[in-house]
Amino acid sequence: IYDAIESVESRMQEVLSPTPEGEYVGSAKVQEVFNIGGTGNIAGSRCTNGFLKKGANVRVMRGDKILIESRIKTLRNFKAETDSIEEGNECGIGLLDFEAFEPDDVI
Repeated sequence: IYDAIESVESRMQEVLSPTPEGEYVGSAKVQEVFNIGGTGNIAGSRCTNGFLKKGANVRVMRGDKILIESRIKTLRNFKAETDSIEEGNECGIGLLDFEAFEPDDVI
């Protein structure tokens, strides 16, 4: 029975973890949403801690609710495409299959 309880607790930690598959490396707060012609909506964000990498698995959270788990498709610093953004810098983030960003969402 103890093994069953440990198994359930372990699985709950995975499900409730604030990070998708892999390890937590950083987060960004959406400040403004930009509609870019053929590209769709881009989240104008500031990296609030750690760093973000292009191609990384991410979650979009609004309050305590997880909206989607996705992957970073585009990451831009000003107008230049970049591979990573570090804490304190602003960036534009485009995700695979998600465009419904709102200010104050956390990526």
